[in-house]
Amino acid sequence: MALSRTFLIGSTALLLGGTAALAQEACTTYKVQAGDNLRYIARTAYGDADLYRVIYDANVATIGEKADLIEIGTELVLPCDTSPPAAETVAAAATPETAAPETAAAVPVAAATVKPIGFVTGNGYAPFADETLPGGGMMTQLVEMSVFRADPGIPYNLTFINDWQAHLDALLPSGAYDLSFPWIRPNCEAPETLSPGDQTRCNDFVFSGPFYEIVDGFFALRDSGLGAATKYSEFEGKRICRPEGFTTGVLDAVGLTAATITLTRPVEATDCFRALAAGEVDLVSIDAEVGDSALAELGLAAKVEQNPHLMTLLSLHVIAHKSNQRAVDMIGQLDAGLIEMYESGEWYDIVSTALTREGPKP
Repeated sequence: MALSRTFLIGSTALLLGGTAALAQEACTTYKVQAGDNLRYIARTAYGDADLYRVIYDANVATIGEKADLIEIGTELVLPCDTSPPAAETVAAAATPETAAPETAAAVPVAAATVKPIGFVTGNGYAPFADETLPGGGMMTQLVEMSVFRADPGIPYNLTFINDWQAHLDALLPSGAYDLSFPWIRPNCEAPETLSPGDQTRCNDFVFSGPFYEIVDGFFALRDSGLGAATKYSEFEGKRICRPEGFTTGVLDAVGLTAATITLTRPVEATDCFRALAAGEVDLVSIDAEVGDSALAELGLAAKVEQNPHLMTLLSLHVIAHKSNQRAVDMIGQLDAGLIEMYESGEWYDIVSTALTREGPKP
């Protein structure tokens, strides 16, 4: 079942500076210091940085609706109750038709007059997107913060649907959802190098600016010898697994096409690594951090290695179908919010926290 959570955005307000937030506790007031942001304060007060909205909602009259900067010395109330504020519900207006109505959270009546932006992502893409991860994963947190930076009054809902290919084939084109993430942008400037699927992605979708750069590479069994390969031609004739929804452009660009390899496309990254361990494929083509997370989950780190020589630098984006004008406009707003996140330091806070949670790679 697709799980949906709906809320009116309110998020961090940063002060640039060199010191961390001082210790604070719930049920008190806190005087803003240089270097503070609401994520830091929430982490110290409640033990969870994702509760920054609690502080924002309690202090919106002081902070302001567009909280680009909180003055040093401002006193913030740190509420005792971290539950969302009570509000009348309008679930039918707030939930995409394909989402389960019973899973939609309450939305303030003031926000109900504007149809929420419908975001869709999926599970199995740690550390970037998975509803079992804190905040739904690193990319989820980055996107939510970017929306806030665009306009803290924008209502939105976020749904996890694990059929990633359906995001491209049905959910965005039909308007059931407006925006999806995270997606790799093919090399749209060189259409002659693209597969039909990647050509469609370039022709039909609009991409945000890059939210995060990834290293896309190859994993193999340690005793296969493929981890030491230094030329892509050494992978010709091999059985390569790359999860469904991941662009095949990185393979096509280096000559690993349907004519030279046998390509397997399961739904999840863990399916690829299970097939590798069972001897059903020779290589897994995937980004390094997702691969490391999948190996740790399956307990296969001792048996599998990443090839350190053959890799591609790519980036993760939010996408909208070109037929959805409101979503296309939102992409522009997200880009502006992303720039503000870089300038304020919020991007670095979210990424460093998420990577620290992941811990050292096995």
